[in-house]
Amino acid sequence: MKKRVLALLSVLVITSLFATPVAADGTGWGISEPGEPLLFEQDIPINLVFVGYCADMIDHDALLAELPETYTPVVRYPRFYGLPGRDLGLKFKFDYQVTCANKRFENEFFAYLTSIGAPGGLTAYQSAYNAQANNVLDVAGPVLYIDAPSVEKWLTDRARSRLHIDTRHSYTIFFINWHARPDFKFHVYTKTDEADPDTGYNFGELRASRKMIAWGGTHGRTWFYDLSAGPEAWTNNWYVDDPDLDGNGVEDYRMPPIWEYTAGGYRDPSKLSGDLGKVARFVGINLLFTTSPLYDPFASMPGAGGDKVVHINMFEDDPASQGTDWIDLGFAYNKLSAFQPYYGWQVHLADHDPIEAAVQRAFRIFAGLLVENDCWNAFGTPFAELFCYFDANRSAYIPAYDPADYVGGVFAFNTTLANLGDWAGLLGFADDNWVDGTPSYVFEFDTDYYRSIGYGFSTTTVHEFGHHIGMSHPHDGYDAEMDVDYGPSDAFYFAWSGDESHTIMHYMDLTTDFGQFDRDNMYRYEFAGYLNMANDLLDDVLAHPDVYKVAPMLWDAEYKWLLAIQAFDTWNYNRAVRNAYRAYVLIATAAQKLGIPTEMSALAMQAIPNASVPHEGDPIRFPDN
Repeated sequence: MKKRVLALLSVLVITSLFATPVAADGTGWGISEPGEPLLFEQDIPINLVFVGYCADMIDHDALLAELPETYTPVVRYPRFYGLPGRDLGLKFKFDYQVTCANKRFENEFFAYLTSIGAPGGLTAYQSAYNAQANNVLDVAGPVLYIDAPSVEKWLTDRARSRLHIDTRHSYTIFFINWHARPDFKFHVYTKTDEADPDTGYNFGELRASRKMIAWGGTHGRTWFYDLSAGPEAWTNNWYVDDPDLDGNGVEDYRMPPIWEYTAGGYRDPSKLSGDLGKVARFVGINLLFTTSPLYDPFASMPGAGGDKVVHINMFEDDPASQGTDWIDLGFAYNKLSAFQPYYGWQVHLADHDPIEAAVQRAFRIFAGLLVENDCWNAFGTPFAELFCYFDANRSAYIPAYDPADYVGGVFAFNTTLANLGDWAGLLGFADDNWVDGTPSYVFEFDTDYYRSIGYGFSTTTVHEFGHHIGMSHPHDGYDAEMDVDYGPSDAFYFAWSGDESHTIMHYMDLTTDFGQFDRDNMYRYEFAGYLNMANDLLDDVLAHPDVYKVAPMLWDAEYKWLLAIQAFDTWNYNRAVRNAYRAYVLIATAAQKLGIPTEMSALAMQAIPNASVPHEGDPIRFPDN
């Protein structure tokens, strides 16, 4: 009797898997054709809410003219080599809703700002604004210092209850203007609840450069942008005497304080609506809500059942200090495992005290302190020296782990400012392989001077490994319809505003973990990726003559597949990627049982080493503030 039931089950499974599939919309197996690429499209509502802007201040046509209709994310780094990278299998279509908050909402909101603001003196950058020759007014104290995450939460909660916005299945930008009201107070926003885990330094509390005009991603899919706050350091909108900050002959486009949108001010008032549209597009949409990965997240994918391993080599290049005193492995483990909880994680460290002579030589060449030929010559710049040295000597520094594990090599230098030579001020970088834009190794640096101004190794490790597994900064990214990769300079200088959001990937050092926007983007990348890989592998599995032997696994995989699609459709991206990953593992395990290789196809075509590709690191911004 049991044999008859099992045989019937197998027939039903295979019949189901070979049946004509339905569309990838959550109503069926979701495969248009096994082996064919899948495109997952999603409609993304974008709410643009104006608080404190008079109806006649905003030209809706000018605002909407700046906004994109769609966004198709790409893997950014291979494109610098002229390569397409892997198709991510995602496309977003936007639906815009413009809302003007009513007077009751505005009155309650600005009263709330007054109630939670702590009065204080002018920031250094407000004083610097007052010292400009062309400023239209002087900022006067006392200035209110207002907790940014609290404001974000207030807006998110009231968007649901008062404005009837579904903040769980949309993204919302609040454009705020307090200045036109009689109860206006000069103000800035702060985030002061997280200090550096190694040094205890609280950047949000101690630094004038961390007083902001925007924030979001702590409590949900909401971001606010307040041109009546500040002026601020981060976008340099305090500087109104010259539009060209770096003197390269191109305007560094910044959004000035709201009162500078006036006749004789920094910006013609007719530009306001278009400027806010630019912020919505080039910051909110492109960099926060639906951004593109720097590296392919699947370049760091473990095999079925494997872990993600962070293997750190610490090189003691400063006899006066010990690098291991300034790194917290538990912190790194907790932040990374919380971000991608569907993987097992390991974090290990090997200390090299003192630094080996050969490694020190490579480091001195990289820093420009030793001018010698070496492996870097093949790449055209000494900046490649660390990559090529450790790539050639990988086995000496990264031990063998389980074959299914993905092992990311991190090389940390506890050194001195003098020994960093040309790269003094560099905190770290997540390098590629100098051939096709695939991530290779992470390099990071700490010194006594760095620690004196707040920086240990731990947050740098998480930030750089965040790049390694795919995350971009919130201040640089890609515009899909324009096909432009951009950073915060020249026409896109205002992109620095993206840093004013909850993410360890920003430069502000206000947040030690990955926020809502990080999670949404990574989970969507991996959801679509795992289902595409599962679909590709399924073609070979179904064609195998012994497929009936793995039928129960395929039945289970189909169920997980359906759960993933349903979760994606309902914006539960964590659940979507968890089930997509399980579906892939089941199909990969079935393939292995049938003797079918499961190696991932090439992520990108090969190119030749190219020194013109931008290889940059993450520097300390505002080191003197």
